[in-house]
Parts: sequence; structure tokens; C-alpha cells
Amino acid sequence: MRRAALPILILALVGCGGPGTLTANQLEKQGETIDSVAAEGSLLAADVERGRTTEPFARIHSGDLSKLAATTAKALRKPAVPGVEDERRREEGRARAVAAALARLHSTPDDQRLAAQVRRELERLAG
Repeated sequence: MRRAALPILILALVGCGGPGTLTANQLEKQGETIDSVAAEGSLLAADVERGRTTEPFARIHSGDLSKLAATTAKALRKPAVPGVEDERRREEGRARAVAAALARLHSTPDDQRLAAQVRRELERLAG
């Protein structure tokens, strides 16, 4: 009786994509995180662009957002269930691009011209 349970467990894991595999729902949630981080980052960049925030706040907040986007990109490195692998790759690339844009703002949080470029890029990446 115990041996019969093993094939059922294996089938269940294969049907769900197995451990360590992104499901379509998980991919959707990661995409929402990227949208949120990019939108928040674009608001921050707009404030820097207009001189409406302090340099320390912009440095810390952009660094935190960049780390969150990088963490999301890392989570998206896992393979996805069949049918969503292309979307997984796109979302991973988008998360990396968001992290990179915010890292540029983090490195120069008082550069209004750079902030304008970052704002436009993040608005585009926010979806």
C-alpha cells in the first residue's frame, strides 16, 4: 500500500510543476511586485527631479527599492511551468532593469537630470 502512494505523489508534483518551479499565479504575483516597485521608484525619481526630496531619503529609498527588485529578479530565475517560460524570462529581465535603474538613482540621488531619465525608464517598466 505504501508503494502506491509514491507514484501518486510524483504525479502530483509533476502536475504542479514540481518543487522550485514557478506557477503562473506566482509569476503573476512577481509581476505585480515589479509593477509596484517601478511605480514607487518613478515617484521617487520625479521628486528628485523636481527637488522635492532630500538626498539621504532618495539614497536610502532608492537603495531599498533596488534591492527589492533584485530579490524579485533572483526569485524569477527559477524555471516556470510549461507555457509561461517566455513570460518568466521577460519578467526577470524587467525586474533586473528596474533594479539597475534604481541603483543608478541610488548612486547619484541628487542628480536631477539622471532622475528624469530614471523616472521615464521606470514609468515604461511599470507596465
